[in-house]
Amino acid sequence: MAFPGLDPAAVARSLGLVVGDAEEPSEVYFERRIEAELPPAGAPVGFRLRREEGLAVRLARGERTWLASRDALTGRALAEALRQVARVWPAAAPEPELEIGDSSVAVPRDQIAAFPGRLELELRRRLAAFPMRLTVRWHRRDLQVVGPRMVPPPEREAFFSLDAELPWGRCGELAIGLGAAEAAAFATRLVARFRAREAPPPEPGRVPLLLAPAAAAVALHEAVAHALEADLMARSGQPEAALGLDFSAPGLDVLDDPSAAPSGVERTTDDEGSGVVRRWLLRAGRVEQPIADATAARRWPRLLPGSGFRSGRHGRPRPRTHHLELLPGGATEDELMAAADGGLLVAELASGTLDPASGRFVLEVPAARRIESGRPGAPVGRFRILGRVAELLGGVAAIGATAEAAGAGWCAKAGERRAVWARAPALVVRGLEVRA
Repeated sequence: MAFPGLDPAAVARSLGLVVGDAEEPSEVYFERRIEAELPPAGAPVGFRLRREEGLAVRLARGERTWLASRDALTGRALAEALRQVARVWPAAAPEPELEIGDSSVAVPRDQIAAFPGRLELELRRRLAAFPMRLTVRWHRRDLQVVGPRMVPPPEREAFFSLDAELPWGRCGELAIGLGAAEAAAFATRLVARFRAREAPPPEPGRVPLLLAPAAAAVALHEAVAHALEADLMARSGQPEAALGLDFSAPGLDVLDDPSAAPSGVERTTDDEGSGVVRRWLLRAGRVEQPIADATAARRWPRLLPGSGFRSGRHGRPRPRTHHLELLPGGATEDELMAAADGGLLVAELASGTLDPASGRFVLEVPAARRIESGRPGAPVGRFRILGRVAELLGGVAAIGATAEAAGAGWCAKAGERRAVWARAPALVVRGLEVRA
């Protein structure tokens, strides 16, 4: 168990004294984090192990939210947090019963230690060698949410991250495992960047773009997931007004399903304790259900809760994607190449940003290849893809027939970072601007 000895009933009773009969979202959030790191070659030898734990109490009243967090799992820490959010809770109230013991953790040291050698072997197979500082980490987060009237089961997320510092930039990736397949995929990305390091950027203009699954996932994360987050939508209007809106080309089906995330990071509840849902963001290009947390669902009753995720105990839950999916179309690889002939093949995107007010986005491309006579051609160097959400979604010309796990990475919202996952096929988009 992640929190042995925790008495959820006692915690719920203490929270109930604060919230009373109020129906607004409120919960106590318990968290344990462990990070094991294999530092780059040349750093002090040995694994670095970081461990932290704590709790947070959240209380919502109308459009206001109070949050109190502590870096301890004790009855005193819980009592202090409850008093901080309640304000009027009597200072002499009994200290909540909270005796949480330690839990044993098996750190996958062998997988972490073996990965640098596997990656070096894959680079040699590709006849490539270059200076690199590689950091390999394992992340685990255990959490338990307790509400005044419900106690969902505990949740756990465990995954790896890779961070390579290169003379021409950084390259990172999240992964569920660190086997031969992951080493081969990461080596392919590194070699592509190496070969394009001195290549000129493409000429500015608007050309067809063939976004490989990893690039398509990041683009849709910015253009669909962020654009349909209820709190961001509320800045410029009523999120419920988007229901039924024709948002993209009719062939685009996009959903967010935390329960379908890769093994080890799948979720049955969100960070508020609400059950997750298979949420169709777009069905045949039409908005069916934006991303919402419990606060948004209470404010706009036609929205469904279940997507309230937080970066950790020091941040409040926000509407966020967890596992984005683009359903496959029917285009073969040759058909995708033909549809993007004369354009660019984009294997990956380094990052992306969206301005929710204007709908403008910027996607950073570390390297790409020209598409010449229906085949990948010469490499091109770093450039940007610019446009509006409507241009991207309206410019979809073809969708690949095969989807794959792709685009996993860190998503920062309001300065708070968390891991997100995706599954997507390749995508051909026309009408977007490329600029050095």
